[in-house]
Amino acid sequence: MKLQNNLRVFAATLATLSLTVGVLAQNVNLVPNSGFEDTNINKLRTYGQMEEYSMDWFSATQVPADIYGDGAKGDKIAIPVNNYGTQEPASGLCYAGFRAYSKDPRLSRSYLEVKLPQMLDRDVMYCISFDISLADLSRYAVNDIGVLISDRKIDQPNEGDMIMQADVNQKTNKVFEFYEGWDKFCGTFVGTGQEEYMVIGCFGGRNDMTIEKIKRPMGLTGAQINHAYYYIDNVEITEIQAKSQCVCSAAEERDMDLVYGSSSVQSDDMTDGEIIKSSSVYYAFLKRTPTGTGKQTVADIAAILNANPGMHLKIIGHCDDDERNEGMVNARYKVIGKNRGDQIRRILEAAGIPASRMTISDIGNLDPANTRDTEISRAQNRRVTFELK
Repeated sequence: MKLQNNLRVFAATLATLSLTVGVLAQNVNLVPNSGFEDTNINKLRTYGQMEEYSMDWFSATQVPADIYGDGAKGDKIAIPVNNYGTQEPASGLCYAGFRAYSKDPRLSRSYLEVKLPQMLDRDVMYCISFDISLADLSRYAVNDIGVLISDRKIDQPNEGDMIMQADVNQKTNKVFEFYEGWDKFCGTFVGTGQEEYMVIGCFGGRNDMTIEKIKRPMGLTGAQINHAYYYIDNVEITEIQAKSQCVCSAAEERDMDLVYGSSSVQSDDMTDGEIIKSSSVYYAFLKRTPTGTGKQTVADIAAILNANPGMHLKIIGHCDDDERNEGMVNARYKVIGKNRGDQIRRILEAAGIPASRMTISDIGNLDPANTRDTEISRAQNRRVTFELK
């Protein structure tokens, strides 16, 4: 008996240790010198000295990358006051800077690049984030700020704009115009097992991006500069299991209320059985209560079942991939397909259908209606469908 108790204690300890290691693994930041603190501040005198005096980071083009430090020898790149504005670090004593847009031909866009200490793991989801602040004396603010994740070093041999589709964008692709402190950029990326370089910058074409003119802040001296220039700090790549673990702010959450608009596709010559089998009820993200359209579909099914007392109904609950991932980190959503089916069953019972005529099946995300990686496609997968037994 004592041996059995010891074995149980040992097994419980191993389980706790495994869980702890897993949590710690998710919190590990894969970006070296992520806050730019490993910088020889005493040597800093002017722009473009990141590669010379800061570890790990360098420029992806021929435009030198900028680093700022509290105690720098040159006023241009000092903290908190420098030639582009006034900003305290989000943390520590340093931050970096890049030019996202310019109307001055003498000022080119710049891009910050870093090599990761290890390749990203295949089929693992990561949250990529950094703090960002518009420099006070910027005349413009822009969107299309993003991140490239590459399996090789990006080294563009000129000073031109890098116009391409970023691998990671802010969900709303908003214009970053906050300068009185720090905003947050974040997005998700799924590794292929090859990526080991990251580039931060603006990748939009001048004719396609949103460019907003900014009023000079009250009380600030100095002329505005014809560019959109940003400070960044605290760059992170961390492993996550669900997209909800990578949310910049409440305003940046995914479209929680998106519900696929079609509740069922039917024709006048369909039989009652065919109508039931063609019917679907769609849901908002992580919700189990049907919308008004969904409730009408259930009412129509209840009328058919009441008119056909020999019919027995199978209620099948589905979820999308993101909901399945949420269920892995939050037990509340682990059986969301079943919860949706239970809610439909209760509505039908209230309409006079005996519980003995209904069964519920939860197949999660195993039978998607649409496999495309879009919000609409995911909305099509959040559903309840029906079969006759």
